[in-house]
Amino acid sequence: MHVRFIAAAAASVLLVSGCTTVRTTSPLRSAQEELLISTAADRAAEALAAQIPAGITAYIDTFDFSAQDQQYGIAAIKDALLRHGVRIVDDRKLADAVIAPRAGVLSTDERQTLIGLPSIPAPVPGAATVITIPSLSLYSNAVSKGIAKFAASVYDPKTGKLITSTNPAYGFSRESDGVVLFLFTWSHNDMGVDMASDPVKVKHQAGSE
Repeated sequence: MHVRFIAAAAASVLLVSGCTTVRTTSPLRSAQEELLISTAADRAAEALAAQIPAGITAYIDTFDFSAQDQQYGIAAIKDALLRHGVRIVDDRKLADAVIAPRAGVLSTDERQTLIGLPSIPAPVPGAATVITIPSLSLYSNAVSKGIAKFAASVYDPKTGKLITSTNPAYGFSRESDGVVLFLFTWSHNDMGVDMASDPVKVKHQAGSE
C-alpha cells in the first residue's frame, strides 16, 4: 500500500512538473564551483602560513605556483602570511627569506546519485535543433567538493640554504544538493554562505601589529 502511494504521488508530480526546466547557470564556470575552489584555497593557505616562521621579512617567489585559479591562490597565501606576522617585500635583496609556494591541486570533485531518468537530448521534428528534456528525479543527490593542496620551500636568498620545507597544507570545502520526489529539495554547504539568501555580514578584522 505504501509503495502504491509513493508511485501514485510520483506520477502526479510527473504530470505537473515534467515540462518544467530550471536553468541554474549560464557561465562556463558556476558561482558554486568558484566559491568551492576559493574557500578551499583560503583554508589551505591558512594551514600553509601556520608553518612559516613569524616575524621574518620575505620575498614571495611564485614561479612554481601553477593552477587554473593561481592568482587567487597566490593572493590567499600572501594574505594568510601577512596575518601570521610575515612581512612581505617586493625586492628579493631586502628579504630575510624567499618563500616559494607550489600548488599540488586547486580544483573540484563532483559526484551525483540519481534514481529516476537522466536529462535526455531530443531532436525537434522538422528542425535542425536539439532540446534537452530535463531529468526526472525520484531521488538525486549531488555532492561537490573544493580541494586545495599547497606547500612551500623557504630558503635564504643570499646562500640558497633551506630554512624550512613545509608539510602539504590541505583545504577542503563541500556543497550538497538534493531532490526527493521532484519537489522536496535541500542544499547544504560548509562555506558559511546561503546562496538562496542575502550575503553574510562582513565583520571588520584589524591588521596584525
